[in-house]
Amino acid sequence: MKRKLMALLMAGCMALGCLGSFTTAMAEEETEAESVAEEVTEAVEAEGEDLTGKKVGFSALMMSSEFFTDMSNQMEEYFTGYGMEYEVADANGNAQTQIQTVENFVSMGMDYIICFVVDASSISDSLVKAREEGAFIIVIGTVLDNADAYDVCINISQEESGQVEAQLAAAWIEETFPDAEDGSIKVGLLTNSENEDAVSRCNGLRQIEEYTSKAVIVEEHETTQAEGAAAAQSYAEMMLMNNEDLKVILTYGTDQGQGANEAAMAAGINTDEFAVFTVDTAEFIREKVRASVDGESVIRGTVMLGEGTPMTCYKLMDGSWSSRVVDKVYSERCIEITPDTIDEYYPDD
Repeated sequence: MKRKLMALLMAGCMALGCLGSFTTAMAEEETEAESVAEEVTEAVEAEGEDLTGKKVGFSALMMSSEFFTDMSNQMEEYFTGYGMEYEVADANGNAQTQIQTVENFVSMGMDYIICFVVDASSISDSLVKAREEGAFIIVIGTVLDNADAYDVCINISQEESGQVEAQLAAAWIEETFPDAEDGSIKVGLLTNSENEDAVSRCNGLRQIEEYTSKAVIVEEHETTQAEGAAAAQSYAEMMLMNNEDLKVILTYGTDQGQGANEAAMAAGINTDEFAVFTVDTAEFIREKVRASVDGESVIRGTVMLGEGTPMTCYKLMDGSWSSRVVDKVYSERCIEITPDTIDEYYPDD
């Protein structure tokens, strides 16, 4: 009996020993796998070309807009941080001026040209020539018909960006006015129709009535990029005068958002029951989103297009994101930026 007991004990110990060895082996394999994964990740990140000393030029749509000024400042900081030479040229909303800026960039020997186009049809020939001279062309915001005019287009679903803004507003309405009747929450729109992309985004904004039955669009005014925040403020003031119980203003872009916010704050409205929403994440818009928590702003949210323009452009230029490009198009995603999510994307602000 004792011998049987001893045999069982020894068998148990051997089993535990085997189990321990197996567990140790598994742990070692997992550690090794993690190490390999880290090495693969590092290798993928290291695949990008070293762009130190390379020249990059940004043809901006209109530098009088704070949005493009902020974008250019971010690009300069990002690109020069990687040892690149950076230049910006203002198209000033003029297609012929932009053609000249592209030609100037070619003369300056730019290795990369980033273009936020004024007119897609007129710029193509200049971009084709720039590519023939060896420049790598990135077009932001639209896909040109002539595929020979660019190396990669950063495509944005403009209608989706407007839809996401409208969804942000609808969620705010539902939370702020849970007992409101259908069609009782008045909404004003500041839109833009200067090009097809602008029209698509604004069509997305108009869908707010589909996202909440409480919303009703009562007034709409068109603005242009050149008119900027000042015109948006005037139109917003008009809407507030015409509709004393206006609760929401949806805006095409950051300049319009800024103007609408200025008008609302100056009107002395109840900031707890008023909201402005927009698209894009210029620094001053991010500041206003944060300030809305304390009633110092009514910009409750905006839509971020992609993971940051400077980083996206750099990753496309150095080739490390080439696998994300399909048929010469890199598709951005729309990201909701609110007081609850802003720290996740802009922790250092």
